[in-house]
Amino acid sequence: MEEAGLVDLRSLVPDLSQDIKYFGRDNFVGAPVDGYLAPRCWLKREAAEALARVEARLRQRHQRLRVYDCYRPARAVAHFMRWASDPADQRTKATHYPTLPKAALVGEYIAPVSGHSRGATVDLTLLQCDASGAECRALDMGTDFDYFGSRANTDASDVDAVQRANRGQLRDAMAAEGFRNYPMEWWHYTFRPEPSPDTLYDVPVTAPDTQREARIDALMQRYDGDVPGASLLVLQDGRALVDRGYGRSDLETGIEAGPGTNYRLASVSKQFTAAAILLLAQDGVLSIEDPVRSWLPSLPASADRVTLRHLLTHTSGLADYEDLMPPDGVQQIRDAGVLALLEQAAPPSFTPGTAYRYSNSGYALLALVVERASGQAYPAFLRSRIFQPLAMHDTLAYVAGGPAVPHRAWGYSRRGEDWVRTDQSATSAVLGDGGIYSNVDDLARWDAALYDDRLLSDASRALAFAPQVAVAGEGIDAHYGFGWRITGDTQWHSGETIGFRNVIVRWPRQRLTVVLLSNRNEDPPYATALAVGALFLRD
Repeated sequence: MEEAGLVDLRSLVPDLSQDIKYFGRDNFVGAPVDGYLAPRCWLKREAAEALARVEARLRQRHQRLRVYDCYRPARAVAHFMRWASDPADQRTKATHYPTLPKAALVGEYIAPVSGHSRGATVDLTLLQCDASGAECRALDMGTDFDYFGSRANTDASDVDAVQRANRGQLRDAMAAEGFRNYPMEWWHYTFRPEPSPDTLYDVPVTAPDTQREARIDALMQRYDGDVPGASLLVLQDGRALVDRGYGRSDLETGIEAGPGTNYRLASVSKQFTAAAILLLAQDGVLSIEDPVRSWLPSLPASADRVTLRHLLTHTSGLADYEDLMPPDGVQQIRDAGVLALLEQAAPPSFTPGTAYRYSNSGYALLALVVERASGQAYPAFLRSRIFQPLAMHDTLAYVAGGPAVPHRAWGYSRRGEDWVRTDQSATSAVLGDGGIYSNVDDLARWDAALYDDRLLSDASRALAFAPQVAVAGEGIDAHYGFGWRITGDTQWHSGETIGFRNVIVRWPRQRLTVVLLSNRNEDPPYATALAVGALFLRD
């Protein structure tokens, strides 16, 4: 690609919004297209720099570009022609050419030679973002990309005034930097004069393999495009080296994921519950050696020997509340409901403190202890004692009917080829074990507070990160502290719940942290976070 004089747009605009349609199946062919080995946008340098200038101008008014296709190999064009000559393949007709016979596409819409192969043509649309840049969604242009029909003509008469105005905004922004629109397609622009007007390239579209940023993009590739996405943060020595989103936080409205997108943290929440207990211990209100029944006396007498320390380290032997819930239950349970289930449960399965078994019940009970000891609701305590002091202004323990989650990511699960919203389950209202929403920018502030005593004392942090007990039954070589796993040089915790997969990994001796939050019900991100971190580890 570089030998052909082509430039990867991400080298000029690292957080360029791209949804390279021909890399996947969401296109008029209905399949990945020949020559697209990576979802990347490459252009001749003159065109790439001009497009970067368009992006910079748009951001001044809270807008951005989203690219669908850039340089296109000649072999991809040949793939289009083979598809067009197959009258039996009508899979995409309803979406891409509902009013035209397939044979009519050749010539005006699909040709044996494409200007894209010269490296100065780009297909794109316009995004409107909010004032903070945390939510960006595509403007309504009247048709989707690669809609074959007169309605896609830039000056079509059968689109409404808003759609026409949106097309005009895009055309004006592109024209200001030398791009000329193809009148039959509102999304199609060519930089003039073309740098190589007589040269067609057939180099496959790949990701550059010499740059650390490109290696990160390769690791994050599955999150990119029009799919449930992710936000990635890499901190080193207190500085954000990577801080960006991939894919979508809301598929239905097309909102981009970004650094300000709030995800349900699931079990990453446990470190905040543990911190709340440690703060109350610092205040002298409780001790981590307190029997849990001194705070929750309705627990059965069989729990007499269970202490707060046992709850923090998953060594209580108390049953996990999910195992006690009716198998067909759909009504959401809350932390108090967990207590009610445990009031009727069997005695601990082992003598407290003698074994490890991961239990969400313990952290639900700890949230109730925070409420009893502080006299505040659990969300209010977190807000007043942790989130506000650390300026984590968009982080909250979410309660239905309470404050809304700002810039919220919605959770999704794969169903065949599609993604279906699966944002809540019967356990999603339990707060202590997994009910916090946050974003990578707020978690950068949390990470900073774990290096000094601005929130937790040296003694409290030492307890949280001490290898209190060996983890068993999870297939990993690790110890557990208070809300943290400790593995070699790392302190980490993952979080998985319906629609969300998250992880935070810290290398404190290297002062390196990777946070990866995602809104999909697959692809546990721990291995990806380790691979990203390995790119930044110093000898």
